[in-house]
Amino acid sequence: MDAAQRKERMKTLIDRYYRLNRVSVSDETSRFVRELAEGLQADVLSLPSGTRCLTWTIPRKWAVREAYIETMGGERIADYTRHPMYLHSYSAPFSGIVSREELMEHITTHPSWEDRLIYQNRWQYRREHTQWAFSVPATVVKEMKDEAYRVHIDVTFEDGTLDVIDWILPGETEETVFFAAHTCHPGQVNDGIACLAVLVELFRYLQTLPRRKYTYRLILGPEYFAAAAVLAHGKNVRSLRYGYYLDMAANLLPMSFSRSFAGNTYADRVARSVLQGYEAGRLDTPYRSLYGNDEMFYDGPGFEIPTVCLSRHPYPYYHTDWDDLEHCDFEGLEETYRILVDIVSTYESDCVPVRLYEGPLYLSGYDLYIDPLQDPKGYGALQAIQIYMNGERSLLDIAEKADVSFAFVHRFFADLRKHGLAIERESRVLEEIES
Repeated sequence: MDAAQRKERMKTLIDRYYRLNRVSVSDETSRFVRELAEGLQADVLSLPSGTRCLTWTIPRKWAVREAYIETMGGERIADYTRHPMYLHSYSAPFSGIVSREELMEHITTHPSWEDRLIYQNRWQYRREHTQWAFSVPATVVKEMKDEAYRVHIDVTFEDGTLDVIDWILPGETEETVFFAAHTCHPGQVNDGIACLAVLVELFRYLQTLPRRKYTYRLILGPEYFAAAAVLAHGKNVRSLRYGYYLDMAANLLPMSFSRSFAGNTYADRVARSVLQGYEAGRLDTPYRSLYGNDEMFYDGPGFEIPTVCLSRHPYPYYHTDWDDLEHCDFEGLEETYRILVDIVSTYESDCVPVRLYEGPLYLSGYDLYIDPLQDPKGYGALQAIQIYMNGERSLLDIAEKADVSFAFVHRFFADLRKHGLAIERESRVLEEIES
């Protein structure tokens, strides 16, 4: 499938689901996950409300029928049907007439964007749900001069089901690299669903590979609760070796990453190496210092599975209603896809090369000459690369030591193999390569 077809598929998926009430537990979130899983023939991990997951508990389902603020004359100031971000996620029910002074205690505005809604989601992580509130643009609030307003919030809290796509594509080893994104954040695109759309495309690509050295796992579910659910109740959790959490992936800021807790694991090194092949300006930051999401579980107490967060930061429309389809940059999303494919390719093709000749190679004799005027860095690195190909280092090790891209070293090694000038040492698991 070419890039145009891929982008159209991602757009269709996003457009169909992004305005749904995608909170931790809701009928809409479950519908989204189950329809997606059916199309992919992927497994779903389902846990009922009240299920214990590590020290967390799956919350109750939040169902919204209607929610609005209106003047006494019937003019709607805020309306959930216009946009789900008008109502704070997991607000309690309420219906009545309130004074302007009291109402202002239940309204939040964006601190920077006066004409935008702000997403508020913290209540869905609390055990009790007794408060209610709306998000209203500051420009609208300034015009609210009436003495009283009618408020109506028709919501219920019921037992429901947390649904998580937990899809495992087996490889030649059970050593597993996982990719994750969240299904929640209603009415937003970069924040969650665009990341999910590009990961779906990545796993479609993975299915086409004639062989997979490593097992790959796709985890898509509500923020925090999905990670807790998989770690507590998922299959083969102890096979998880490295992970990548995707956030804010559909804009044209440089792709950045926040490092794992350990800081320089194989997962970090792969991400850093791949991103060197893309535009400058990217951030290479400490653990959880960009947005901070489910890596706090996977790469947290008791598990410490090195997990890198990949994101385009700082996204200016973060947690606003401008994070919509109009502001989704599909060129950026396509680049994200290519970055992810490059990450997978690094895992799949990294190995320990063994040079089968001595002395510097007669490059022209094997049609491997690099013109130093065209590629001075590559030409200058070839001597070091050949020295390092002594069976003691992986291709990634060599790329780092020679200060060139992994792809450059891998291509050179592939050419050497083609001419019978190098072989791959017996495959090793990731920890051995890393050490």
